[in-house]
Amino acid sequence: MPPAGIIVLGLVQGSLAGLNSLGLVLLWRTMRLINLAQATLGLVGGVLVGLLVTQAGWSFWWAAPLGIAVGALLGLASERLVLRRLQDAPRVVLLIATIGLASLFAAIQTALPFIFGGRLPTYTIDLGFSLDLFPVKLLGPHLLALIVFPIALAATLHFVHRSRIGLAALALGQDQERARTLGVPAGVVRAAVWAVAGALASVSGILSIPVLGFNIGGGLGPTVLLLMLAPAVFAGLRSITGTAVAALALGVGYQLILWYTPRAGVADLALAGTVLAAVALQRRRLGRVEAATRASSWEAAASPRPVPWRLASLPGVQLGGGLFAVVAIVAASLPPLVLSASSQVRYATTAAYAIAALAVAVAWMFAGEVVLGHWGVAGLGAAVAALTPGPWIARALIAAAAMGATGAAMALASRRQASLSFAVLGLAAAAAAPSVLLMVGEHTVPADVKTVGMIGGGMAVAIAVALSRLRASVAGFTMVAARDDPQRAPWLGASVMRSRVIALSLSGALAGLAGALYLAATPAGIAPGAFDPVWSLDLLAMAVIGGLGSPSGALLGALAIRAARIFLPPEWAAVTSGAGVILVVSFLPGGLGRGLQWMRDRAVRVLAGPAEGDASQTPQAGAREAVNAT
Repeated sequence: MPPAGIIVLGLVQGSLAGLNSLGLVLLWRTMRLINLAQATLGLVGGVLVGLLVTQAGWSFWWAAPLGIAVGALLGLASERLVLRRLQDAPRVVLLIATIGLASLFAAIQTALPFIFGGRLPTYTIDLGFSLDLFPVKLLGPHLLALIVFPIALAATLHFVHRSRIGLAALALGQDQERARTLGVPAGVVRAAVWAVAGALASVSGILSIPVLGFNIGGGLGPTVLLLMLAPAVFAGLRSITGTAVAALALGVGYQLILWYTPRAGVADLALAGTVLAAVALQRRRLGRVEAATRASSWEAAASPRPVPWRLASLPGVQLGGGLFAVVAIVAASLPPLVLSASSQVRYATTAAYAIAALAVAVAWMFAGEVVLGHWGVAGLGAAVAALTPGPWIARALIAAAAMGATGAAMALASRRQASLSFAVLGLAAAAAAPSVLLMVGEHTVPADVKTVGMIGGGMAVAIAVALSRLRASVAGFTMVAARDDPQRAPWLGASVMRSRVIALSLSGALAGLAGALYLAATPAGIAPGAFDPVWSLDLLAMAVIGGLGSPSGALLGALAIRAARIFLPPEWAAVTSGAGVILVVSFLPGGLGRGLQWMRDRAVRVLAGPAEGDASQTPQAGAREAVNAT
């Protein structure tokens, strides 16, 4: 029989995660939006309350309402300033915008302690009594979490099913156009929903700091995101009560594993396995709205226009394109020859991040999946490379093959499941990666850093070129057709499941290759924090800033984010990546890749000359002209 104290401690952790899960389901049911900024939004209010208590001498009972109000205002500001201008965009645009908001909120909650004198916002809550349950002593914050969660659940249910704004929000989520014709004030309703979600997040953040502690820059770990996302996914992003029950069950299970396993990290592995099994065993098909959301495409993911047929067939254009690719690959291989030893390490690791960003772009470009834990998959690839004998290139290829098989397994496990199931499996991999690396130990791969940098840089550019060619091939068109219209794709001879498995296998293989390359580029071997899970979200930011449909744009996005991480303080680097994502989805949906496409089109016109006729000609158009002429 497990100790009662461990079960209650699990209920406390499940309650803290469940508050954020309630906000997620509320936003999904009313706006069809997954808010990945939920946890960091709440930590801003929590940090503010902690600083007011420790620095300004406020009573917790005066500071807490202010922190909750700040969370509600941040939610309202997020909707008004960022998401309102994207309200007619596909839901994946809003999801990626929330990743940018998460980076901004993380920068704010990191900077606040320095503004208040550098003290950490750690505090406790005195309720006047405590509870001793072997083997833990439950203090005021633990007991308050157990009291607040059922109250928050009842209030959320009342808001959704009893209040006029909640009913209007449900109507808006089910049929936006019909709700507008019935006079539902969409702007007011969305603002109210975001305010409620922000208040729930702040309650969780305020109670999390005294219960779980506070780390500078914390709040984006895979375990935190997994405990927040998994209950909502298990409940199909529909049932508020089911989400609450799943959150409590996951919290209790996680604490029981921590109690019964003596080795550190085993609980994260067990949690990852539990999530994998739960997602794989679900048999509920996607609903109409979820399927439309999952299949929706957006301008930033639109593939670059192919070179027109008449121009592409010209020898000058073909020779120029091939020559440019060769020059780019060679140019990317040369910098380590003139860099210092430390700069060679940075260059090689940047190449690893660039390949991982390409893996993220592949998952969306060919399978329509937003991945949230690919740097964890890269960490698993590094573990495989560390345990494999032989030269580092052979180890990298074996790691790529192993992670390709992992990607295929995740694709099969998440088929026909609720939105973000594949992303949740990626988070499970990210949660398991540090534990696996801890078990592997500080293994090193014998390799010359200069050689690794040269091969890695050239490999990143070569992979981008190969992906561009794949996208323009028949196989690429088939995978994109299966992604965009899975209902009609079989009539065109495209297997949706086969295309999905191939695309996500390729994505996993590239992530594994990136992890092995990163390991070879670091002479000290796998160090603690080498595969920090926060980089999984930064990889997605790299791909978005570059343009999810543009492999070359993903390279530019990786260079931009990596430069910010190297040359700017941590809080400013987070601001740069977060603001970059928000600006791209708001004002430059094509990303940096759109600029590269414009430059390519100009170069093609110069090579082709003005006498080649209409640049919009295709083989089909040419055939129609011939028939008309006849």
